[in-house]
Amino acid sequence: MYGPELVDQVKKNGFIWHAENWKHNNEFHHHHKAQLVFVESGYQYLHTTNNQFLLPQHHAAWIPSNLPHKTTAASESVSLRTLYFNTDGMPSFYDDLYLFSVPAVLREMIMYTEKWSLNMEYRQSEQTFLLAILEELPSFIQESLPLITPVPKSANLLAVTAFIHQAYGAPISIEDLAAKGFVSMRTLERQFKKETGISLAKYIQMVRIIKSLELLSEGQLNIGEIAFRVGYSSAQSYSNVFTKLLGKRPSEYFESPIK
Repeated sequence: MYGPELVDQVKKNGFIWHAENWKHNNEFHHHHKAQLVFVESGYQYLHTTNNQFLLPQHHAAWIPSNLPHKTTAASESVSLRTLYFNTDGMPSFYDDLYLFSVPAVLREMIMYTEKWSLNMEYRQSEQTFLLAILEELPSFIQESLPLITPVPKSANLLAVTAFIHQAYGAPISIEDLAAKGFVSMRTLERQFKKETGISLAKYIQMVRIIKSLELLSEGQLNIGEIAFRVGYSSAQSYSNVFTKLLGKRPSEYFESPIK
């Protein structure tokens, strides 16, 4: 099993690491190389020193150079595609943390890099391809649909969010969630807002929209079918929430040349 220290030992500007059923150590670490981590399937929690974020399927995180972080598994099977880059001398854009939905073009480019996974030798074709991804990353992020979902720290609230991720397709009441968290409804709402900065209702909305993005990207269901699949009673109510959160309608997401 390779450890995170390997990343900086590789004497190349770019390095690729694809892993099925990803298992990472549960300790904070950092490396000089910046990191683009794409969740192909499953979902993970990304932890930084002061925050926790949900990183769902078909989303990615750009983790800048030397930022202490760790990832923990939120599902039994997680498939990660990770690219590492030397960003010395790059613009300040690359110094910040980003979480974003991955456009189809970038997703295909990341998947293509599997042929070089854990390759220790220098290959010009590999480095040229990685440089193209790195230089286009600002455009990919700006064209994506940003949806950052914070994660609570308390064990009872983690149980509540786990339930939401399982039951998002059905009606969810605050009363049911309070029972999962072993607190009153009022306490639950106050505690959740304090730890995440958003309300429970907003969190449920965000989870449902994230799940709908996965279905939209697959292109197999129409908007009405997706609305019912993620817990909305009508396509109109789903579309209204989608537009409020993301600034564009689901139909516009379908029509975009980069999904």
